Amino acid sequence: MSNSASEAGKPAEFDSRGFRNALGRFPTGVAIITARDAQGNLHGLTVNSFSSASLDPPLILWSLRNASSVMHVFREVDEFVVNLLAEEHLQEGQIFAVSAPRNFHPDKWQLSESHSPILHGAVATFKCRTVGRVPAGDHIVFLGEVLSFTYTTSSPLLFHAGKFFGSDELLGSREKTPGSK
Repeated sequence: MSNSASEAGKPAEFDSRGFRNALGRFPTGVAIITARDAQGNLHGLTVNSFSSASLDPPLILWSLRNASSVMHVFREVDEFVVNLLAEEHLQEGQIFAVSAPRNFHPDKWQLSESHSPILHGAVATFKCRTVGRVPAGDHIVFLGEVLSFTYTTSSPLLFHAGKFFGSDELLGSREKTPGSK
């Protein structure tokens, strides 16, 4: 489906659902962004909008919809943690993707020095200080300076076309074309 001008030369109405579907064709990793608010409450949400922004200085970015129930938290906190999910974290990815109370079980989570939750077994974690909040349409882009990080060689959890996948599962889901091995 395309979004082009109509035959009469007037712009066609923008297909928001189609645009979202088109964006979903790009496989991404999955992260849970966590923080502790000024009252000491723990917060987290699943995102697939994480990206590197700069190596020098070390910066990352992620975005959050303005209507999110946790927007007020991330507008106020100075520090947050990005937890990149491993394949084994499918359940956590699903739980933190919906608006509901979050439970940070000690058997799966530990607190960082800044008291933001860190997921055990994450593919990578990035402890960050917020250095920018940029309005971008119906989202805010958060820019974080990476203060410290860890990583493993575990396989990441992936998100594609509105669904979670393991690395091998997503690669194996491609249809073979004639002549391919």
